[in-house]
Amino acid sequence: MDSRGGGAMSQVTTGKTSTGRQRPRIAQIPLVTFALVFIVAVSAAIVGLVPDNLGGALALAVILGVGLNWIGDQVPVLRDLGFGTILAVLLPAILIQVGVLPESVRELEANFFSGYDFTSFLVPGLLVGSVLAMPRHVLVQAGVRFIVPLFVTLIVTMGIVGGVGALIGYGFIETILFVVGPIMGSGISAGAVPLSQIYANITGGDPSDHLTTLTASVMIANIGTILIAAVLGGMSRRNPDRPFKGFSGRGTDLLRNGGTTEGQGTERSAANYSDLLTGLLITGGVYLLAQFGGHLVPAVHPYVWMIVTCLVLKLARLTPQSLEDGAGSWASFMGKVMVPAVLAAISMGVLNLGDVLALMSDPVYLFLCLLTCIVAFICGGLMTYLFGFFFVEGSIMCGLGMADMGGTGDVAVLSAAKKMHLMPFMTISNRVGGAATMVVCSLLATVLFA
Repeated sequence: MDSRGGGAMSQVTTGKTSTGRQRPRIAQIPLVTFALVFIVAVSAAIVGLVPDNLGGALALAVILGVGLNWIGDQVPVLRDLGFGTILAVLLPAILIQVGVLPESVRELEANFFSGYDFTSFLVPGLLVGSVLAMPRHVLVQAGVRFIVPLFVTLIVTMGIVGGVGALIGYGFIETILFVVGPIMGSGISAGAVPLSQIYANITGGDPSDHLTTLTASVMIANIGTILIAAVLGGMSRRNPDRPFKGFSGRGTDLLRNGGTTEGQGTERSAANYSDLLTGLLITGGVYLLAQFGGHLVPAVHPYVWMIVTCLVLKLARLTPQSLEDGAGSWASFMGKVMVPAVLAAISMGVLNLGDVLALMSDPVYLFLCLLTCIVAFICGGLMTYLFGFFFVEGSIMCGLGMADMGGTGDVAVLSAAKKMHLMPFMTISNRVGGAATMVVCSLLATVLFA
């Protein structure tokens, strides 16, 4: 398997014709052949012939995700801003909204997360390899500098956006509870849903009374974080030292004093089947071991236990280099092959444009949602910069990591920025930042609804 290249759609290669001209390929498939496969997939979806099982959902998501990524990456200028990712995230949802694709596709791809739960297969693969294949000195230097900026970013974002909400008549506490809280609370399932239950328990109402607003906040912010990440990624690739020195880490660096993540799996080349099998086995073992931690301490998510396990293995030097390389190769494979599928599945199964468009008719609400994303990424970038990180990497893993749609949002944001190596820090942002958000919102809800 040749995994060279950057970003989620790095499988595009070229072959030569008998005249020496370059012939575009996607992976090893000629473009014309892939176009036929793409047409077949879309046709099957339109007439309702995609089976409602893991095979059908995965086939449709992979083909649409890879195809739309490739199309977006051919557009000059926009491709540097992550247009391939944006196209994969938005276009399938638009096709469902206008009726080109049937509603059955939405249910099918929603099952991809809730029923088949493919993200429970994808995220551990990205997470374990990202930690184990990261240089040890980077973990030591970066980890201790990350927690303080995380909490400061959360507090400052709540304070600024809440204050703006109060000034324009939305209400300070209301803005935090219904806009900032769900956005910074780690997505829909881990943020909006439990917050709706907390609010319902306090008010004596039903969670559904709050869930639409909370969910829409998360979805609007998720689109905003993807767009911001795409722009940041494009700017950093064009000139890492503009608009100021230390703006970006040139794709592999985290810390301005030389901490690098090079070799952690995002640009691994020519991985063989043995490497992939090693990575799969290590990932599976760590994933199952983390379930013991989650069972013993339910308040701590198994993903956090995975990070802790990998950190112990890495920092104590308990894993040989061959195992770490295998885990990194598996993470690279998952990121480059399966990420496009997840992006398309998010669009078709999770992103309900109808709900989002209805709430977007309220300009104040829309403004506050987008302001939350902007304040989070600026504050996260500045705080991590003060602690020695590059601005782009810090703003993504600290600010956007809390403001996106949880695990699936992490994948989309990192794919848009082409910085999948930041996945461990994004997970910390989601879990630790999300837990802190729940505590703050619970206290404020008691004050508001008392």
